[in-house]
Amino acid sequence: MNDNRNKSWNNQTVIEEVKAWNQAGKPLYSHYMRQNYQELLAAGIRYYGSWRTAVEAAGIAYDSIRKYRDWSKERIISTIQELEKQGVDLSFRSMMLSKYAPMVYAAIRPNHFGSWKDALAAAGLAPEEIYRYRSWDDDQIITEIKRLKESGADLSSKKMDETANPLIATARRRFGNWGAALERAGIDYNLIRRRRRWTREQILGEIRELNTKGADLRSGEIRRQNPALFAAACKPRFFGSWSKALQASQVSDRSQSGIAA
Repeated sequence: MNDNRNKSWNNQTVIEEVKAWNQAGKPLYSHYMRQNYQELLAAGIRYYGSWRTAVEAAGIAYDSIRKYRDWSKERIISTIQELEKQGVDLSFRSMMLSKYAPMVYAAIRPNHFGSWKDALAAAGLAPEEIYRYRSWDDDQIITEIKRLKESGADLSSKKMDETANPLIATARRRFGNWGAALERAGIDYNLIRRRRRWTREQILGEIRELNTKGADLRSGEIRRQNPALFAAACKPRFFGSWSKALQASQVSDRSQSGIAA
């Protein structure tokens, strides 16, 4: 609750506070204000006759901030799905602290979904997955990333957004971005990301670097360990096959021994 018991209220300060509260992305519906900023709610009613009038005096359409507004089941589902694509933390606690609290209130009403978990399920999400990663610490996230890598999973951000959004969303919050999380797990993201714009020179440079490190350059091993590099090298506009890419890179015959042509 805001510590504004001794604030000197007047028409202008009410308007300023309403605007500041709104710009901070906090809910303005009366029930929320009564619980979180009762002083402003009381001042608004005192100086403007009603909370609705105070909000509208601040240039905000009151219908746009009403608790349940027009949150139909369909709108709730589509909003949840859109937020999930954006990697937003959809746990109940996080959503209740966000500007989407009115949607959550609407979702848990008996005539809608009855609970937030049921709303998530209706949107095609697995609530247990969302809450599973939410409680993990950094080490657990890193361990899970390593497990996925060992199982041969596609760790590109595009694929992870499609198949393991709660994990990648949590990792982004903890480490700043997905690439940083992979680096913490000892994985070079440049070798696996899908959106890399390859050139012939980059492909050759990558092959030579792997050769210098003593990596196994056989096609099967590269396909498994460096799928993005392998796919790029085999594209017709580059080399057409892995063996031709190796020849163009001029790696030593010793390194190519046992490599299928």
